[in-house]
Order: sequence, then structure tokens, then C-alpha cells
Amino acid sequence: LQAAYIFNFAKYIKWPAETSAFVIGVSGRSEIMEELQNTLRGKKVAGRPIELRSISTTEEAGKCNIVYLPESNSRELGTLRTTLTGKQVLIVTEEDLIKKGACISFFVEDDRLRFKIKKAALAEAGLEATDGLLKLAVLL
Repeated sequence: LQAAYIFNFAKYIKWPAETSAFVIGVSGRSEIMEELQNTLRGKKVAGRPIELRSISTTEEAGKCNIVYLPESNSRELGTLRTTLTGKQVLIVTEEDLIKKGACISFFVEDDRLRFKIKKAALAEAGLEATDGLLKLAVLL
């Protein structure tokens, strides 16, 4: 389900049209990579093909549009945020790290997967969510 959400985040964030591919990076090893591959196969964002990357350095993260941080790598958020300052990269976390600077964090409420958006973190990244996406989120 997170893979489908990530695709929708990609569709409902206003992105700069700088690159030929839309890049989603997954930090470290995560089971979501296979799910993303299945969910995103053949899909595009704003007419650009989606490229998935497993990333292990902050330099690699800076070449992505979205960086997904699984719970196993949540300790990397501070370093990632510092490195990505001024870059238009959406940081999405599996663990609820919205108060620590993630742009979007997943959480479970009443056995349903939901997500939080921190508008200030989006603004710092130079990104803007559409009204439709904001209406579905818990906003901070």
C-alpha cells in the first residue's frame, strides 16, 4: 500500500521539470523496493518515466526526486535533511518522523495506513503539494 501512496505523492506534488526521468530512491535495504517495482512498472510522472534506485549515500539521495527512508534507516534522517538542504527532494519516511523533519510520514490509525505532511518541510525543499493531496493528509 505504501508503494501506491508513493506513486500518488509523485503525481500530486508540483515538481521542477529538470530531468528526463523521475527518480525514486530507497535508502538501504527495504521490502518496499519489490513492491515499488511492481506498482510503478510502466508508469510515468508528468510524462517522465520512473526510475527506481537503491541508495546508500546522501550524494545518491541528492539525485532523486523522492527518497524513501524505511524504519531500519530512520536514524539517517538528520544527515539526509542537512545534505538535501536547498534541493527539491521529497523525504518520505516509513516511521512517523514528521516532527523530526520528514516531508511525509506514514502511520497507522484504526488499522488504516495514513500519512502526515509537514508543509514547512515541503516549503524548505521548494516543493508544493496539491490541494487534493493536502485534504487526504494529517497536516502539521
